[in-house]
Amino acid sequence: MKKLITSLFIFCFIATGIVSNATAEVDEPLKTPIIKQSDQWKIEIKKGKETAKTTNDNVELYNVNITNIGKKLENVEFNTYRNEQNTETKYGLSVSDFEYKEFKQGQTFEFPNFPILSKYSELQFEISWHEKPHSNEVKGRKYKETFTFTK
Repeated sequence: MKKLITSLFIFCFIATGIVSNATAEVDEPLKTPIIKQSDQWKIEIKKGKETAKTTNDNVELYNVNITNIGKKLENVEFNTYRNEQNTETKYGLSVSDFEYKEFKQGQTFEFPNFPILSKYSELQFEISWHEKPHSNEVKGRKYKETFTFTK
């Protein structure tokens, strides 16, 4: 009987430690800097400088830089999303979408102090743009690229 009680106690102790580690990993902040890039775009996420105290301890602030490393583009739009638990729906993080009539090669868009919940598991940056118009009446073809960061 003592062996059974001792075994159950040890099993509960080990199981509690495993659950605690899994929870701690989910709540960990991002290990930065993180860089993803394509032929056209480079996205860099770095730890931000907290300019104001947040009331929620589950929010970390990051600086996000999106740089055009390709050719000059027209009507560029940036959108950001994070996943919602138990649904396929994405939660938009931008209060308003940012759009540029013209975005030159080497130009950078910066999200300073970008808030990210520490419990996120997927973060998406969606960039869309149009190619150069063929004429004044015909708009250029629309393109989109999505960068996904997962924990």
